[in-house]
Amino acid sequence: MGLLAALAVTFLLGLPYLGSEPLWFDEVLSWSVYRHSASPVEMIGYLAQYENHPPLYYLMMAGWIRAVGDSAFALRGFSLLFALLSVGLLYGLAREWFGRTTASAAAMAMALSPFFVEFSREARPYMMLTAFAIGGWFTLSRWQRTGSRAAIIGFGVLALAGLYTHYAYWFVLGSQVLAALMFIPRAVPNGGRQLAAALGGILFAYLPWVPVLAKNLLAQYRTVGDLTPLSSLTQPENFLPLDVVMNFLFFPSKWPVDAFGRLLQGSTLLLLAVGAGLVALIAWRRVRQGDAAATNRWQRLVLVGMWVVAPLLLFLVSPLSGRYSWYYQRHVLFVLPAVAVAVVLAGQELLARSRLGFSPTVVAAAVVCAYVLMNSPQYFTNDATWDPQHQFPAVVQAIEDQERGGRELIVGFWPNYRILLDYYYHGGQTVGSLVPEAIGSRQLTIASGSPRQTPVEGYLLTHPHIPYRDYRLPSDLSRYDRLWVVSVTPSLFDLDIALIAAGWTPTYVPLPQPLKIFLFRFDRLAGLCRPMAGS
Repeated sequence: MGLLAALAVTFLLGLPYLGSEPLWFDEVLSWSVYRHSASPVEMIGYLAQYENHPPLYYLMMAGWIRAVGDSAFALRGFSLLFALLSVGLLYGLAREWFGRTTASAAAMAMALSPFFVEFSREARPYMMLTAFAIGGWFTLSRWQRTGSRAAIIGFGVLALAGLYTHYAYWFVLGSQVLAALMFIPRAVPNGGRQLAAALGGILFAYLPWVPVLAKNLLAQYRTVGDLTPLSSLTQPENFLPLDVVMNFLFFPSKWPVDAFGRLLQGSTLLLLAVGAGLVALIAWRRVRQGDAAATNRWQRLVLVGMWVVAPLLLFLVSPLSGRYSWYYQRHVLFVLPAVAVAVVLAGQELLARSRLGFSPTVVAAAVVCAYVLMNSPQYFTNDATWDPQHQFPAVVQAIEDQERGGRELIVGFWPNYRILLDYYYHGGQTVGSLVPEAIGSRQLTIASGSPRQTPVEGYLLTHPHIPYRDYRLPSDLSRYDRLWVVSVTPSLFDLDIALIAAGWTPTYVPLPQPLKIFLFRFDRLAGLCRPMAGS
């Protein structure tokens, strides 16, 4: 019943959203890769040349689209399918490790996580990645317990699938390899050889994609001479390990968190840490007393801890954590299942040692109800921060609040899904305007509530994935004194480098926290603004 309840919650929280909103920026990418590719070989070539993602998700999505269509409902339904699979796999793994009660509670905890709910209904590869990660830990644990050759082969296959789904799976594989080395099955004389063979097979099978990986890493994080990418200006002050951990439980960090929210986060995290410490301490004492069952439990607790800690540490020290803040936290969604198990274990230990007099069932039900009420806005309302009518008035106000003067130009960089759809429907050619009804001069005046002090002229939509030296900035750009760049990404795909190299000075203009959009101000240095080569 526990598994069925968790599956029902996952399905019911994901289903209403699947077709209720248009595809947003990233989801259009999932659809467009299929539209650009007539065959699997052509799709792999397209991804290798133009995108920075491995091909497995898109290949599977292509088959799914051929079977059920390419509506928003169908595209997001693919992720919901893997969300259901993830819940089932977590239940099976937690049941094998800690019993049915813990498994049911952990599956429900993950199903109710706002972080999980959000990506269970988004047409992106993160839920598929999570399913592969849970399956990988399941097969690795089975191999450690039994020495089964089938289990280690399954581990290798799932690891390879994860690596060909997303580069972030390297974080998972790193923690799994460390766990495997710590607990090589003693009952199997050639356990070390089996592990080495599995890892060798994974690396060998991944070799064809290594050049693409290297190219993408260089392209993503390179700088030109002493020029600094604009994304370095947008490091958020509130991106802390606390956010990374608590994002799996309450208040995902892309929403505003006030002082009370911080206090609640910190208190909750402290209680969980105390509970986890008690679990580990008791298990360790029983191991010291020679309890065989406790030894097995201790080993599983170590695996849960490594699943939580190691990928997060690798993530936090990687370039991924700093470039997009909350955006890139989705790349560690595969840690959530272990967090759910850890939360349940900690809660069980705290409950066992409390003297409140309530039955465990009553306390658990109260906690679940409080959790659902606290997060209900995130379950049942769509995120309005992608709506241009919600975003652009705030952008206009931010522009109005800045020091003004001279001639200005707005540069729109992929600010909403309609531009993306136009872009891809035109076969990859640049669209010539920035949807005037969304952020035109007429709305600029209306949204500001007062006459413009300085008129903002023109529209310019840039083309992504163009090396900075290939940008063709308008030759008459120097007649402007200021540029306002509105973007859904802080990287700007080297447009920032092109502008800096042409003599513009960037400034990051903070917007209200809920907006998933970035505003940059570029001021022209007198006498230094020059056209790019080839313009």
